[in-house]
Amino acid sequence: MEKGFVIGLKNGQQSRSMATIYEVAKEAGVSPKTAARILAGSSSRPKNKELVMAAAKKLGYVRNQQAANLRSGKSGLIGLIIPSITSPFYPWFFQTIHDTALAKGYQVLLSSVSGGHSEVVKALQMMEANRVEGLLFNMSEWDDKESLEILNRFVERKQPVIVGGTNLGKIQADEIVIKNIEAIEKATSYLIKTGHKKIAFISGPQAALGNRERLEGYRNAMDKAKLMVKDGWVCEGTGEFVEGLDLAKTLLRMSDRPTAIVCATDLIAIGAMKAAQEMGLSVPNDLAVTGFDDIPWAKLSAPSLTTLRQPQNRIARETVNLLIERINSKDISNPRRLVFEPDLIIRESA
Repeated sequence: MEKGFVIGLKNGQQSRSMATIYEVAKEAGVSPKTAARILAGSSSRPKNKELVMAAAKKLGYVRNQQAANLRSGKSGLIGLIIPSITSPFYPWFFQTIHDTALAKGYQVLLSSVSGGHSEVVKALQMMEANRVEGLLFNMSEWDDKESLEILNRFVERKQPVIVGGTNLGKIQADEIVIKNIEAIEKATSYLIKTGHKKIAFISGPQAALGNRERLEGYRNAMDKAKLMVKDGWVCEGTGEFVEGLDLAKTLLRMSDRPTAIVCATDLIAIGAMKAAQEMGLSVPNDLAVTGFDDIPWAKLSAPSLTTLRQPQNRIARETVNLLIERINSKDISNPRRLVFEPDLIIRESA
């Protein structure tokens, strides 16, 4: 028996916690089967539909979606697991995924994970419990047996998984690939072409695959130009504004300081520009700075930030389309790689 919550009863009606489909059918003068079909969105005779909807409104009936999901085997949910919602990049990423999924008739169940393997396990368990039909697992590199077991259960049920931010190859999953190496090579080469030879690099945590690739791109560009990377010119931080500020100050206090800094994130880059300004240096005249991501603040900073823009709309559209294609076909064979190369956006900082 499907039940619904009763809300907003008026005119002396007795308050109850729930109204059943049978009560709605009785009020409308139709069969329970007809009432259930109409409330599920199926077509029916206009008069019956009008009677049923009026009865549901009068009784304050709300359809029990969880019960309906159990019967149909569909939840209409896509799961999204990301490292941290505190980064300006991820709310933007979530919004584009949400908008694309909503246009396809799906809602997004979000989990933000920043506390290590145990949080990843809990997030995956929550996705399972809520019967998401597909999962976008956008995490930095990790190695956890329990999480891997849960992801393999998704695969065994033919529920599609798309991974990003990691080279996880232990499950049958599609993959989002950002061309980090080529992108940072592009930014570093641009600085070299504009006359810079003393170029430093501030990275995010090297435990993350993307940050290792970005450092590799910087070194590749410097090697190709036969430019020396001096001791202390490569710094590793957390990827946050404060780290960018502090590490840039360390670089700028060197006797042979760099004239340009390539940063692994926009937050690092904005921190580096702030450091230069606090030390009485002009950006870009005394110090050129580049970032990565093109978060909204990049355009609004003073000076505006030269950065590498990830194609958010394309990533969202192609990722959600592939998930839904997999969900509908129940075919997760032949994993695909969705490859995206960031564009260099030249602004005032370099």
